[in-house]
Amino acid sequence: MAQTQTQTQAQAWELDRDASRIALIATAEGREAMTRVEDFDIDLEGELDRPAEAELTLTLRSESITGGNDIVDGLLHGRHWFDVEAYPEIVFRSTEIQAPAEGEWRVEGELELRGDTYPLTVPVRWTRQGERVRVTGRLALDRTDFDMGRGAWRSDGTVKHEVYVDFALELLAPSGS
Repeated sequence: MAQTQTQTQAQAWELDRDASRIALIATAEGREAMTRVEDFDIDLEGELDRPAEAELTLTLRSESITGGNDIVDGLLHGRHWFDVEAYPEIVFRSTEIQAPAEGEWRVEGELELRGDTYPLTVPVRWTRQGERVRVTGRLALDRTDFDMGRGAWRSDGTVKHEVYVDFALELLAPSGS
């Protein structure tokens, strides 16, 4: 058992924060509105060529979600949206990772958001160059499926229900890979 734990720890990939980004893109008042997640961590353990054995956890600090100005941030951080005081983290944990094609993963998992857990499937593309791996993806979500935008924000009159999550993560290979 100790050997397995050591092997698993040796297989953890490291996030290159400066080269990584996560954005949430919505349509608000008829215009594209982009928010950024500025503080997040990824824990990816395993081999890229054996995804069924890999495990992935992505943790976002909800207070770091920003639209770039205090008014928007105040709304996003408030109780109708991310409610950052009550729910400081948003966590996605993989339950199964499949590789439908070379350089592609389909990550099945659970998203913990505002105290609830939702099933979520994330399509991922990845490429490796030496010790670096670039993981990218984009998925469309209906924010109301996740109870986001409560109260008067529930309607799509101001903020459309469809939101895109766009990400590009740079990972450094574990030692010994």
